[in-house]
This record gives sequence, C-alpha cells and structure tokens, in this order.
Amino acid sequence: MRFDPKLTVIAAALLAAGCAVSPEANQQLDQARASYQAAAADPAVQKYAQTELRSAAGALADAERHAKDGPSELIQPNAYLAQQRAQTAMRTAEMRHTEQTIAGAGEERRRIQLEAREREAAAAREKARVADDARKEAEARTAVLENERLERDKQASASAGTTADVKRLEAELADLRAKETSRGWVLTLKNELLFDTGGSELKPGGERALDNLVQFLEKHSDRSIAIEGFTDSTGSKQLNQSLSEKRAWAVKAALVKRGISSNRIDARGYGPSFPVASNDNAAGRQLNRRVEIVIDPS
Repeated sequence: MRFDPKLTVIAAALLAAGCAVSPEANQQLDQARASYQAAAADPAVQKYAQTELRSAAGALADAERHAKDGPSELIQPNAYLAQQRAQTAMRTAEMRHTEQTIAGAGEERRRIQLEAREREAAAAREKARVADDARKEAEARTAVLENERLERDKQASASAGTTADVKRLEAELADLRAKETSRGWVLTLKNELLFDTGGSELKPGGERALDNLVQFLEKHSDRSIAIEGFTDSTGSKQLNQSLSEKRAWAVKAALVKRGISSNRIDARGYGPSFPVASNDNAAGRQLNRRVEIVIDPS
C-alpha cells in the first residue's frame, strides 16, 4: 500500500481538534455522524427526503467546523441539530414511501374494478344478444299463425298492444331495478325518468326516484357508492362523455342535498362506453341511456 503523507497531516489535525473539546461534545458529535450516515445510506431517504438530508448535512458540517476551529460551545447544539434532522429525514422518507404505497394500492383497486365492469358489460351484451335471437326465432314461428288470425284478432291485438304499452310505461316509470354483481349491488335508473333528452338537470320525477336510495344510505351509513352515467352512441364521443359526467354529478348533488356526505359518493361518466344493448335500434339505445349506482359491498 502506498503511503500518503497528507493523510497523516489530516489525522493529526482531527486529533488535535478532538483533544480541544469535551467528552460530551465528542459523544454528541459521534452520535450525529452515526445518525447522518444511517440516513444517507437509506435508499428511501435518497429517494424521498433529499432536502431533509441536505439540511442534516449542513448542521453536521457546522458541528465539524466548530470542533476544528471553535467556538467549542457550538459543537453540541449543531451536532444535536444534525442528529435530529437526520432522524427527521428517515421518518419523512418512511412516511412518503407509505403514502406512495397507499396511492398505488388505490390505483390497482380502480383498475380491478374497471376490469370487472368490462366483464360485466360484455356478459350483459351477450345476454341481450341471446335474448334478441330468441325473440326473433319466436316471432318467426308465430308469423304464419298470426297472419291467419290477423283479421279475426285485429281488435284483440289492438287491446293487447294497448296493454303492452301500459306495461312498458309502468316499467319505465319504476324508481329503479337492482341486481347483485361482483362489484356490489347495481341500481339502474332509467334516463327518461331522470333527465330530459340532452339535459343534465334532474326532473321532478327523478328527484323523487332518489328517495329510496337516500333511505338506504341513511340506514347503512358505512356504505359508499359510485354513480356512473352512460349514454348511447348518438352524437360525438366527447359530447356524450361530458353529458354522462354532468348527469352523474347531478345525481350526486341531489343526494348531498338530502344529507348524504359527499365523501361517500364517487361520481363518474363513461359516455357511450359499456353498452348493455345494441345501439343500432331505438330500444337498445334507450337501455344504454342510464345512470347506474354501485353500492360498495364492503
């Protein structure tokens, strides 16, 4: 090993400085050095608390300078300050790392929820397709019989059509329909009940339709909900996205107005995404225009 005379000079200077200070000051300075070295060696501190670490380094440098050049009474205060700042850097790094971990977990949860929503939408579309095929097959089987009985049953058919229209109107004016899914209970409010065409202001009938949901949320104060607005594909995607968001927020505002905490409500708009029926016909588009309320199962 090559001998470097400069190291002898530096060591001698530090030894001389060490002899000029009290044992208590030396002990405090050693503790400050150890705390700073531990903080500087921590990868989390390097990533999340560099400002705090630089502050500790500054205080330690002041303590080292006073140990060398004086005044000696400033060694302990600066060494103590350096030790406290180094420990603060480690605590800050731990806190910020924890916050980032929690934020990442929230993003993962939202990703899983979106995947579940996509699977549910695909299943709903498949179910609607199968039902439509079955309807068409049934219509084909009965077409011949209906033609033969057309004249005879014209009056009865008109009566039956009126009855069907009344039943359909009754279904459209129902407050809501519910089904249990992997995401929790999903309550579907028909758009025609809540809003005028192209509008985002709740109609009086829509206001009344929210009363049952308010009673549920008041009784189950530990439950949160997500309000999801959907449109059909008519018009631009940007316009539909904006409209679906406004409608979801309008429902949220109505619930908050009734005393439900806004912290329990997440309002989102999906525009024409996730259709539950075909947008190629009026009946399908009507089903796709809706507001869904997802009740958190936890």
